[in-house]
Amino acid sequence: MEIWSHGTELYEVNSYYSLPDDAWQYELTSRSEAGGHLAVVIPDATPDDGPFTPQPAHRVLVQVGDRQIPWSIFRRFIDLIESSGDLVDADKDEPHTSGRDDRGIG
Repeated sequence: MEIWSHGTELYEVNSYYSLPDDAWQYELTSRSEAGGHLAVVIPDATPDDGPFTPQPAHRVLVQVGDRQIPWSIFRRFIDLIESSGDLVDADKDEPHTSGRDDRGIG
């Protein structure tokens, strides 16, 4: 767990393995009622076979609450996740979407 401050607001960062989700989770939560909540969920490619193996980054999910988080705190949270080594690029054989459909729209 880490605690960061922005002005008078305190933010808490927790990371843990979630058994029901078979995923590593990073959560950023404000310690006040007015603050926000953000979670990044990195699915485990091998949940039953030993240590955590992150699935490719295009499988990562982001859960966002309805309150505001200062940009500097959000950026620090993203930097922490990127430096963890838990985000990996997709394998060449792994299908993923580009945001464009077959008609070239998007």
